[in-house]
Amino acid sequence: MKFIHIADVHLGAKPDKDKPWGKEREGHSWLAFTEVITKAKEEQAQLLLIAGDLFHRQPLIRELKDVSYQFSRIPQTQVVLIAGNRDYLGENSCYRTFSWGENVHFIKEQRIHCIDLEGIGVRVYGLSYGRREIQEDLCSGISVKEDGCYNILLAHGGDEKHMPFEEGTLGKAPYDYVALGHIHKPMKMIGDRVVMAGALQPVSSEDTGEHGYFMGELEKDGVKVDFYPLHYCEYVSLNMKVNKDITTDALKDVLVEQIKKAPVYQLFKVNLTGSRDSSAPIELEALARLEQVAQVTDRCHPEYDFEKLKLKYQQQILGRYIEALEKMPQDEIVKKALYYGVEALLAE
Repeated sequence: MKFIHIADVHLGAKPDKDKPWGKEREGHSWLAFTEVITKAKEEQAQLLLIAGDLFHRQPLIRELKDVSYQFSRIPQTQVVLIAGNRDYLGENSCYRTFSWGENVHFIKEQRIHCIDLEGIGVRVYGLSYGRREIQEDLCSGISVKEDGCYNILLAHGGDEKHMPFEEGTLGKAPYDYVALGHIHKPMKMIGDRVVMAGALQPVSSEDTGEHGYFMGELEKDGVKVDFYPLHYCEYVSLNMKVNKDITTDALKDVLVEQIKKAPVYQLFKVNLTGSRDSSAPIELEALARLEQVAQVTDRCHPEYDFEKLKLKYQQQILGRYIEALEKMPQDEIVKKALYYGVEALLAE
């Protein structure tokens, strides 16, 4: 039985809305979702599992109609979906009254409920969020029928505020496959059997690395899934070590050369490390304006002449602070305290 597993599509999200490419990024979630539907049609997948947060917020009727149309393109595929913490079933949620096509099964219940797909020999157990947070593990201790049908758990969570669970407990549960959502990093948590789909496409610059969907097959001797990346956008961390002699223009030249070598779908989170001249700061905004640069973070230490500062401010707090820290064992924590403390005192 061939299936596709996705989660955290976040239709309606507006990442990087303050960037020149913001409007384009807004459309990536819809493009990626449409591509998955096309893949399900091409591969004749029998089941599409959507593990929560199909939408970034409460969906509008017109958006549900758009999604319903996409599902109508794959009548041979049974679609099972749940609401996550973002698109939870609020009191006035359009999810509550929307009518889906015959091949679509939306689990509205807020306790574990079973969808029996007799035509493909599958039972899917799942629940939807009725509020933004669920701090209990509602998936453990569920008994399942063992009569030759495949048993699948569809769940959204994995942190302390969103249905916390123990990997080991899920691993021991009597499911043939556990399809998870909520954590945006795609990963096989326990072999090919317990899988976190990750976000279909990155929702913010915090979602670094590749994103996409899982496709696999359930057979009597087990399950096999593979990850398929979708390259509409990918955030990449770029660490650049600088020294006190580097200039903003020199950094820009280096960064531009790095960007030229990268695929057009990659956006960079630039992290500056090392030391910098405290009297000639790097112009972070100039770097952030470069094409394909999503974020610039300065983690450099200013290059101070501590001896001069100690002599100049020997009768003041700054001088005594430097002298006190220099007497301590010079490990990494003390060095950071020295840099940050001097920077703060000089600012005062």
